[in-house]
Amino acid sequence: MLLKIIGSILIISASGFIGFLYSKDCSARPQQLREIQSMLQMLENEISFLSTPLSEAFERIYKSSNNSISAIFKSAHEYLIDNLNYNASEAWALAVRDNIKKTSLKEEDEEILVSFGKILGSSDVEGQIGNIRLTVNQLKMQEHKAEEIRKKNENMYRTLGVLGGIAIVILLL
Repeated sequence: MLLKIIGSILIISASGFIGFLYSKDCSARPQQLREIQSMLQMLENEISFLSTPLSEAFERIYKSSNNSISAIFKSAHEYLIDNLNYNASEAWALAVRDNIKKTSLKEEDEEILVSFGKILGSSDVEGQIGNIRLTVNQLKMQEHKAEEIRKKNENMYRTLGVLGGIAIVILLL
């Protein structure tokens, strides 16, 4: 009897933990979208006020923050510095594709970031600033969508995890 109780507690705990993991991932996306918007605004300041070259701007941005999104800027900086065969847009696209899997961002977020990079480094300062502002606005819309999804699904995942564990225990008993 004691073994059944311990097993039941373990099953409910494990399934509840899985539900909380899904819930955490659901709430991480809006936060990461806010972080990338903030970093792009830092890039806008670096370009417009300081006239910093892109590789240096990427370096300053990733050094100023410590999160999974900053890895995109670090990789873009490394691609520009280490390999002279990549231009800014190619370096950005490679950095986004290499690091997007380490984040909670979705495919549509990746598309926005990659399309941002297509104009990166190929236009004047005003064109760069306009591109950054357009991308920030697109990411804000994605953030609002992600926030709605979070509100809708976060509690559901937690509840389903625990209730799923209880259902499995009932079926096994």
